[in-house]
Parts: sequence; structure tokens; C-alpha cells
Amino acid sequence: MKQLLVTPWKEEEGETRQIPPVELVGGKGYGLYWLAANGFQVPPTWVLSTAAFDMVVQRARLAESIAEIEQTLANVNDDWAAAQQAMETLEAHREQVLEALEQTGMPDRVGAALGDLPLAPAHWAVRSSATVEDDPHHSFAGQFLSLLSVPKGIGLWEAIRQVWASSFRTGPLMYCAQNRTPLPRMAVVLEPMEPITAQDRSGVVFSHSPVESLPGVLIQATFGTGQVVVGGYGGDLYTVRGEQVRIQPMPPSEIRVTGTTGYTVSQPLPSGLAFTKDEARELARLALEVAERWGGPVNLEFVWRVGEGPTLVQARSAA
Repeated sequence: MKQLLVTPWKEEEGETRQIPPVELVGGKGYGLYWLAANGFQVPPTWVLSTAAFDMVVQRARLAESIAEIEQTLANVNDDWAAAQQAMETLEAHREQVLEALEQTGMPDRVGAALGDLPLAPAHWAVRSSATVEDDPHHSFAGQFLSLLSVPKGIGLWEAIRQVWASSFRTGPLMYCAQNRTPLPRMAVVLEPMEPITAQDRSGVVFSHSPVESLPGVLIQATFGTGQVVVGGYGGDLYTVRGEQVRIQPMPPSEIRVTGTTGYTVSQPLPSGLAFTKDEARELARLALEVAERWGGPVNLEFVWRVGEGPTLVQARSAA
């Protein structure tokens, strides 16, 4: 029987553990377990595995509709117009799948798995971890849904269903068609989280800058959550080469923090830069260490809580 809930990585003395495969925990989950196994700081992480997704698909009797979607997309060539026409023919199947996933009841085995989560945390990060996600050739960056500061209880189940349903939004399906990739099976990363405030910083770091005019380690960061940076709405740029740090302010119009009742809300941007030069150097050294251990350039997402060091929340090979 496949495991539904994959627990946080905890290396016991004298024990050798295997990193769970992508087919079970998805690309994002695999990256987090790899980071933990290699000694890097990550949040406590549970993964509701792809077995739970498969169970709900069977329970909702969606296998036939999903197979029809997959077959139609597999026959699309690289022509944009053909892909759009295929999407039009699939709209009824797509709407059926979306509605069923967003309304399906919680299977007993899934409920039992979620019941094993710690009781104390009030809020959770509920993040996509599709089997196609963070692939070195097709990362699917930004295609699927992730939610932060989700209240525990029924809110957690609703968020999981929304993440599953995001696999069948128009954008990801078009991405599959254009890149000739299989339809994803969706695992869901679950991480307890304290409220994120305007004093915390988040963002992305590239161990090898993808921008020729900004060589070195490239960091983009802002205050609050990383949603603003990942969504492409801004964030100060730092390029680090050795001890040299260049800063290009790119302040977003607003940031996002945890709301009083959970989830995230907009808030005005605090004054000043997100990082000092010393903090940028520290983050760059961390990115280079991960890249050396990984065996090639990496893209990372991080959270840097006030009064703490950086915590990595995602790792993938640089394209």
C-alpha cells in the first residue's frame, strides 16, 4: 500500500534513508528532501503523496476524462493555434475535472493521514509538487497553485483540493501541449509556518546568474513573503562575485504578509533595502554550496526570518 503522508526528513543515528522518489513526492517535494538529506536548513515538511491524488481521481471517477485530456494534448504539435483549438475541444472535460476536484469529499485514508500532522501549528504552507515540476528541462515555474498561511482544519483540505485542481487550469495544460510533457500527478507539500511579517525577507537566488549583464550569484528579494518576487512584481537585485556586491533597487509597489485570520494580504513596502551586503554574501555562499553538492547550477527559493538565518524552501536545477 502506497504511503499517503511522507514525513519530514530526520536522519537517525546509524540509519540510511532513501530520498522519496519524484513519482511519490513530486519535484518540489524531492528538492526539499534532497536539501534536508544534505544538511541544509529547510522547514519541517510533510508531503501528501501522489497516491492521495490518484485515490481522489478514482473516487471522483475522473480517470476517463483525464485520459481523454492527456491523449488529445499528446497529439498536438508545436503550433500555438492547434494547441488552442485542442483546448477548446477539451473544455467540457476540463470543467468536469475542475469541478469534481474542488468539491470532492475527503477520503477516510486521506483524513487519517492529515490527522497525523502536528496539532500545534495554526497555519500551513500548502504548495504544489507535481511530478513534472522543477524538471531541469521544463520547470513548470509558476504554473501551479501554492497557498501560504492556510488555517488548519477545513481550510487545509480546501487548499489541497485547490492545488490538485490547478493541474487542470488552462495555463498548465497549454504548457504540457507546447512542451510535449505528460500530464502531471500532483503531490502536495505541507509545511507548518509562523505568520510572515514585514520584517521577514523572502525571494529567489540563482547560483549562476541567468542575466549576462549581471554575472555572479543573482539574488532577488523583498520583505514579507516570496509571492511578490516569484510572481514577477519586483524585488531588489543583488549580484555577488566573491566579496563584491552590486545592488539594483527594484522595489515592488507592495508586499504580502500573513493576515489576521490567515492567508496573505497586501501591505505597503517598508523603507530601505531588503538585505545588507553581508547578508547578500552569506546567501550567495549558501547558494554556491548547494550548487557544488547538487552537481550543477541551481535556482533556490528562501525565507529569511527576522533574527534567524536563511531557510531554503525550494531547489531545482537551473535551466
